[in-house]
Amino acid sequence: MRISSLMLYDQLKKAIQGDISELAEANLRLATGKKINRTSDDPVGAVRALDYKINISRNDQYRRNILQAGNFLDATDKSLASGQNSISEMKNMLSLGLGSMDAGDRDFYSNQAAGYRDFLLGISNTKFGERYIFSGYQTDQQAFTFNATTNHYDYNGDAGEISVAVDNGAGLQMNIQGSAAFSVTMDTPTPSALADGTPITYTQTADPVTGVNTITIEIGNAGDPGYDTFSASNVMDIANYMSSAWKGQDVDGSVLDASQTVSDQKAAHRLQALMPVVAEASANMIGLQAEIGIREGFLNDQKSRLEASVTSLENARARTEDADINETIIDIKISEVALEALRSSSANVISRSLFDFLK
Repeated sequence: MRISSLMLYDQLKKAIQGDISELAEANLRLATGKKINRTSDDPVGAVRALDYKINISRNDQYRRNILQAGNFLDATDKSLASGQNSISEMKNMLSLGLGSMDAGDRDFYSNQAAGYRDFLLGISNTKFGERYIFSGYQTDQQAFTFNATTNHYDYNGDAGEISVAVDNGAGLQMNIQGSAAFSVTMDTPTPSALADGTPITYTQTADPVTGVNTITIEIGNAGDPGYDTFSASNVMDIANYMSSAWKGQDVDGSVLDASQTVSDQKAAHRLQALMPVVAEASANMIGLQAEIGIREGFLNDQKSRLEASVTSLENARARTEDADINETIIDIKISEVALEALRSSSANVISRSLFDFLK
């Protein structure tokens, strides 16, 4: 009889412990909102949920990258738009030439060109956060600075393409190098003579490291009184030559020629010679703005795709890992009722068994 009582006690103990364990599990699911709180709860489901979380986290990082790249491209686009406006004004000014301008007019246009030069320099050194956006990989350095020795503007960056990951195995270049934006390449046929028949040649040399293209302009024939040659590597150089030409000077401040007549001729020739160069610079910036628009469109499409993917993954994770709260509350109520019934019904059985055991 005593052995039977002990066995009955053990059975009741196990039943109560089981009900308590089930109630504790249900309360844990309610508290965490998860039906998988330990790997042992559902090994396969736990692995699947972890995979969903990893993919969600990766896609969230891609979305942050897209936001950063979009902001970077937006800053670049606004800078190029401002630069394009200035270059367009420079093109309009060049169409005026020298003509019958008096000294006051020449000073006015010289100062205007100098203003565009300085404005373009500021644009070329635009920063996004702490980074210079037009310096390639050299984002801690100003893209362009004035060289007092050569009286030209030097590019201090490189041809680095800064890419950002926007999907698994997919990246997007988010920068435009200063050598591409502010350096000028003559892609269309160049004139062989100026309006008065003076021969002219344009020779281009590209730096393979920085991507900077230098255009050397030769006007007239060597040995002629009006023979002239000069070179420019970017739109700041061009604006500087424009400003100096309206003053009858070279960029170092010296007069173009001791003869006023020859000096005026050289100045007029320089302004004419720069017209196709500025036109190319304008077309180049418009083309880059179009390229930025394409990149931004791609980013927007990719962002929408990632958002849809994250929503799908989150729903799949929730189905695998999250508890049904209503169902969990019902389970708790059932467990509480069962436990209370077991406690109540076992009280008398245990007391009688103990009495028999003690007899």
